[in-house]
Amino acid sequence: MKKILYIICLLPLLAGCSDSKKTAILLSDDIIEEVNFEDIASEIRVFSVKCSEPMKGIEMFYGIGDFIFGISEDHHTLYWIKGDKVVSKLDKYGRGHGEYLYIEGIAYAPEDSILFVRTTDSRLIRYQGLNCTFIGETQKFPSASPFIAVDSKTILANSAILGDDRNHQGLCLIDVETGQMTKEIILMDNAQNLFFSEVLYQSGDSVVFIVPGPGNDDSKVYLYNDDKLSNLLNFNYDNKWRVPESILIREVPANWTEDFSIVQKVQEMCSYRMNESNCTGGEWVCCHDGRLMFWSIYSFENMVLNVAKGSNVKRYSVTMPGFDGCLFPLGTFGDYYITGFNVELGRSIGDESKLSPLGKRIQQEIDKSDGNPVLMTYRIK
Repeated sequence: MKKILYIICLLPLLAGCSDSKKTAILLSDDIIEEVNFEDIASEIRVFSVKCSEPMKGIEMFYGIGDFIFGISEDHHTLYWIKGDKVVSKLDKYGRGHGEYLYIEGIAYAPEDSILFVRTTDSRLIRYQGLNCTFIGETQKFPSASPFIAVDSKTILANSAILGDDRNHQGLCLIDVETGQMTKEIILMDNAQNLFFSEVLYQSGDSVVFIVPGPGNDDSKVYLYNDDKLSNLLNFNYDNKWRVPESILIREVPANWTEDFSIVQKVQEMCSYRMNESNCTGGEWVCCHDGRLMFWSIYSFENMVLNVAKGSNVKRYSVTMPGFDGCLFPLGTFGDYYITGFNVELGRSIGDESKLSPLGKRIQQEIDKSDGNPVLMTYRIK
């Protein structure tokens, strides 16, 4: 039933965006509108996370199934949050079997309550249930960032796909027990991969993601459902938001590290990715009420919400009275967004005298939070 309802809500997008060869929509800077958060948000919920012991600082959030998962800043601890409470905690830092030195990323299969933890030493560890019972691990699991659980046996991941003379990257299905790729979903070139989002949006059996179009290429939004791929939208940015073609390197040979000229080009592109303000593709994709939403990142303080329905796109710079800078999410929870306060990369109060009633509510939650995260979940109207 969830899958049927989800596809119904996407029908306006699928009807208007079924042809992958269509002209891309230009996301122009001239149509960006500065709006108050409360004018475009609905079903707003603000709460401080309750825990039986002091929580560590949280760096990353994942909304999957009934839970919001929070990874600590040291990447040693994973908190399971349900409602406004921490209901479980994974904290198995160490070198033993079923332990880890660093949580690189997670995925979760709600139907079997299986948690997957990807570590920096190329292992995929599996735990089950709220008590995080260790049930197995896969050695030499391929690089997978981002990744999600299609089911309890299969991971959908952005991973290396080795060729005879070229190394490719792309989304593929991987068997969780063997670590072997079972199917290619979509290939990307080297530049597309570097600028690919670190998050895949999942709702029920469906996954939505954006393959970036660095340079003059189109960015493309895809829906993956029931082992089928559909193109929802093509778009491009104004020139100032595009990555210069001059620094892009599209393909690299399998032995590229032995060619100093190619190494230099790859380093130049990586340096640009890390240090320059740019935007390509999009982050925090979300779907609700027949609309596709994602955020453009030009810089940390300059983020824009894009709301698309068919070929109609509205762009917003979202602010909240009394808070510094623009407002943006740190994750999704179903078709809700999650914004954090009292957390790494969270929003901070700048001028208490300008706070709206909602802002004062957030301040009250921060004051009573004992240093724990304060979260706000909401939909876009």
